[in-house]
Amino acid sequence: MKTPTRPIHLACALTLSLIGLPAAVQAETLPVAGGAISTSLTGKVTVVNVEKRLLTIQTPEGRFEVLRVPPEVKRLDEIKIGNTLTITETELLLVDLQKGADAGGVGVSTESAIVRDPGEKPAGMMIESLTVTGVITALDKAKSSVTIQGPEQRITLKVEDPSVLDSVAVGDSVSASYMRAISGEVKF
Repeated sequence: MKTPTRPIHLACALTLSLIGLPAAVQAETLPVAGGAISTSLTGKVTVVNVEKRLLTIQTPEGRFEVLRVPPEVKRLDEIKIGNTLTITETELLLVDLQKGADAGGVGVSTESAIVRDPGEKPAGMMIESLTVTGVITALDKAKSSVTIQGPEQRITLKVEDPSVLDSVAVGDSVSASYMRAISGEVKF
């Protein structure tokens, strides 16, 4: 089986509690890498189609954007032409090494949540997360690499900071968590 090599870049020390996953873990968790990207889209509402669950907004630059509104959004009928709508999408990736007897095994888990703002204006957030956990099967400090057995394949990762490998051993778990949060707010 071919094991692809991908770099892991040392980034900010984020924890799983940022994405609503359990913060209390019996195993020691060592943040290895993390990063977030956030983008926003703002515009005036020009079309509201409640039946087809579509909104069209015009951005300040004059572009028209058609947005598909998922069924989880319950107050679509309160959005009116002329309202200002801001949609923000944030994507977060965290990679943690887990040491100890209670470290996780190989697996995949998903979670999703809806957070509604009970205020006068329609607003809220949809959060989806995916966590993939694998077990370290090999370490090569000379090559600054670690091999991990995941749920479907074995992968070899190049570690930018080789000192990270000093604190892990074969049999420890690695967990990669991806979260996508989309929030929306309407201004009348």
